[in-house]
Amino acid sequence: MTSAASASPTIGDDPLTVFGVGGEPPTAPATRMRQRLGGLLVDHRGSVDIAAWAVLVDSAAGAPFVAQTPPDRGVVQASLAFATTGVEVATEGVLTAVATLRHDSGAFGLTTVDVTAGDDLVATVLARSARTGRVFDDALIERLTGAGASGGARGWPVPSSLPADAPAPPAIDPVLTGEQVVAAIVDGRIGGGPLADVLGVSPTADGARFRPAPWMANALGSMHGGVVAAAIAQACSWAGQSRTGAGQGYRLADFAVDFFRSPPVDVDELTIDTRVVRAGRRVVSLVAELRDGDTVLAQATAAVHLT
Repeated sequence: MTSAASASPTIGDDPLTVFGVGGEPPTAPATRMRQRLGGLLVDHRGSVDIAAWAVLVDSAAGAPFVAQTPPDRGVVQASLAFATTGVEVATEGVLTAVATLRHDSGAFGLTTVDVTAGDDLVATVLARSARTGRVFDDALIERLTGAGASGGARGWPVPSSLPADAPAPPAIDPVLTGEQVVAAIVDGRIGGGPLADVLGVSPTADGARFRPAPWMANALGSMHGGVVAAAIAQACSWAGQSRTGAGQGYRLADFAVDFFRSPPVDVDELTIDTRVVRAGRRVVSLVAELRDGDTVLAQATAAVHLT
């Protein structure tokens, strides 16, 4: 395992700062968190999709379970399953995630997360968290949860702006098919979008390359589950784009990811393999795997709705 600088820009020290997430301290049975949106989080189409707010969801989903976990234990996400409503999320504004712990078996927790934009429900997410013998790093837990080892929990404000901005991506020529659009991104003739640059993700013929960076670490020192989900969701988005006709739109409607092993943040590159299971006239069904060499770190399924 070798270390390397990520292709992503240095715009913050942790996932919450980079993605503009803030809110209440972790409380059980429910925790509320919010995210500031902006041009930094749009994709190659100039759209805000699941990849843009996966860090918000992952952070909120684990919070109520963390709140009632003893200090000699840590918490990781085992799975996240997103079901969206079709509400289009504006590129500017604030998203709210309310996570409610539904069951705590001791080893595992089951949480639902409602994501809203104003009064509109954007998605409901089902999350399964797991307690682990790996303990939280005090400095990281201070940044990521607002709670220090020596002091009481406190919240942190939603930032008034993201740590950096990015110009809107140029409009995509409507005569191009989705396959041509993705080929142009692979060749560098079309940009992959500001969010892909932040994540260090770039498309390939059969998926994507993913270059981790130190800021992606969670409170256990491995990669934040929301960053993992965001990178895989972005790869699935490109796979869905490749199946669109000229000028046709699409959105990532359903997305479920299982986390097998916590990815490291000090490797040169991880790969994301995507495969189309079925391409219908309205829905494209995908599977994706995040790999470190031959080791599968996470696996996802996705449904892309063609519009």
